[in-house]
Amino acid sequence: MIYEVPPPSDPIQQGDIFKGIPRIDINLASLSLLEEGEQLETTWQDILADEALPQRVTAVLPVKPVLAIVITQNCDAVRSSVLSLCEIGDYLMEGEKATPPKTSKGWQSKIVKGMIEQPKFFYLPAEPSVGIADRKAVDFRSVLRILRTDLEGMRDHRLGRLMQVANEHFRETLAQFFRRYPVNAWYPLTKEEFQAYAESQKGETIQPYPWQE
Repeated sequence: MIYEVPPPSDPIQQGDIFKGIPRIDINLASLSLLEEGEQLETTWQDILADEALPQRVTAVLPVKPVLAIVITQNCDAVRSSVLSLCEIGDYLMEGEKATPPKTSKGWQSKIVKGMIEQPKFFYLPAEPSVGIADRKAVDFRSVLRILRTDLEGMRDHRLGRLMQVANEHFRETLAQFFRRYPVNAWYPLTKEEFQAYAESQKGETIQPYPWQE
């Protein structure tokens, strides 16, 4: 098992997994504001265009409880006023749920390949004993913020945390995602080399640079 269950009194650390973290969804093109007890439909652009732009508005927003994992480093997790978490979702995409791998060989191939090709996700195996019934994945693109004092008050909703080896891999994958830059491996190729490369990429359109046309 790559998880461990800390005592409830343990301080919050990077790699702690919580249930019931609120995710607020905002649609800037359709906002419901509360003004003097009445509900007003507007847009964020209209609010910004108001010459008497208020410092704060009160809006009605949908809130969904989700699984999430702490990404704030340990030194900040004990003193920062706000902590950051990443949402945890199903490992299999909707289209994959109907036809998941059937064998251990199929699963290991998918998991290892995903770790290399999908750095935006971090795989979490199922472990019913800590409340993770199905295979999950951390989505580094979905960052949630919550007050440290609020999260400390939710420690009874902490399912567990990544054990040392898992947390080392989590930490490195997290750092890799946030420091990565898009790189096209074919940029130094000659025109002829680029043509050969493009033909080898089945089903993918590769655009040449001006010096390769």
